[in-house]
Amino acid sequence: MSYADQAQSSYRNVTRYIPENLRVYLPILPVMALVGLFILYPIAQAIYSSFFTKSLLAPSEAEFVGMANYVEIWTDPDIHQVLWNTFVWVTVGSLAAIVLGFLMGWLLDEKLPYTSVASAIVLIPWVLPRVVGASIWQFMFGGSQGIVNELLVQMGVIDEYIVMLGATEYSLWPPIVGMIWRLAPLFALLTLTSLQGIDEHLYEAARMDGATPWEQFRYITIPMMKYNLAIGFLLMLIYNIRNFSMVWVMTKGGPGVSSSTLPVMIYRAAFIDFEVGFASALSVLLFVVLLVFSYYYVKFYDKVRGDI
Repeated sequence: MSYADQAQSSYRNVTRYIPENLRVYLPILPVMALVGLFILYPIAQAIYSSFFTKSLLAPSEAEFVGMANYVEIWTDPDIHQVLWNTFVWVTVGSLAAIVLGFLMGWLLDEKLPYTSVASAIVLIPWVLPRVVGASIWQFMFGGSQGIVNELLVQMGVIDEYIVMLGATEYSLWPPIVGMIWRLAPLFALLTLTSLQGIDEHLYEAARMDGATPWEQFRYITIPMMKYNLAIGFLLMLIYNIRNFSMVWVMTKGGPGVSSSTLPVMIYRAAFIDFEVGFASALSVLLFVVLLVFSYYYVKFYDKVRGDI
C-alpha cells in the first residue's frame, strides 16, 4: 500500500463518525480557526468595547453606555474636523498621486536614455521605510531650517518663513505632500507595466488608419489600461484611509486636531487619552468605511476577471 493510500485510509478511519456534509469542511478548519482568532475576534471585541466607557488604566471599571460613544462621534466638532481631514487626505492625496504617477509611468515607457536607472530611482520613495520618509519630510517642512521654506522665500512666493507643521491652516498639507511622494512611484510602476502590456500592433494599425496621438490615447491606451488603473485607484484609497505613520511622525495630528485623520484619532483616543470605548467606536467607523471600499474592490475585481 502506497503512502497516499495509507493516508486516505487513516483519514477515513478518523472521520467515519462525522457526517459527510460536515466532513468536507475539515481541511479548512485550521484556516477558519486562524481567521476567527486573528480577525473575527478582534472585530467582535472592538464592537463590544464601543458600547462601554472604558479606560485603558482601569479596564475592570468599564461602564455600559450603549450608543453614547457613537452619539459623541456624531456631535463632537473635533470628530467632524477629523472626518473632513480624512476626506481631504484620501481624495487629494490619492488623486494627486495617481496623476503624478501616471505621468511618471508614461515617461518611463518612452524608452528614453537611462530608463532602467530612472525606474530604480523612482521606486526609492516606495521602498524607503515609512518612518524614514516621514522624518525626511518633517525636516524639509521645518520652520527656519526646512528647505521648503527656503525655496518658497527665494522664489518670492512668501516673504518670511512659515511654521507649516505648527500652523492650524497648513498642518495637514505637508503630510499630504509626503504621501503623494510615497504613493506616486507605486502608481508609476502600475502604469508602466500596464503600458508595456499593450500590443504595439494596435498603435501601428491606428497610425495606418490616420489616428492622431490623442485618438490613440483615448481609444487604445485608456481602454486597455482602465481595469488596472481602477483597481490601483481603489487599492490606493484603501491604503490612504488607513495610513497612520506619515501624519503621526510629522505632526502628531496637531495642532489640536487640525491635521488628525481617523487612524491618528483612534491612536490618540486609545493610547494618549486612554479612552478605549471611544477609540473602539472610531475603529468600528473606520472598519465600516474600509469594508465599503473592500466590497467595491472585490466586486470590481470579479467584473474584471469575468471580462478577461
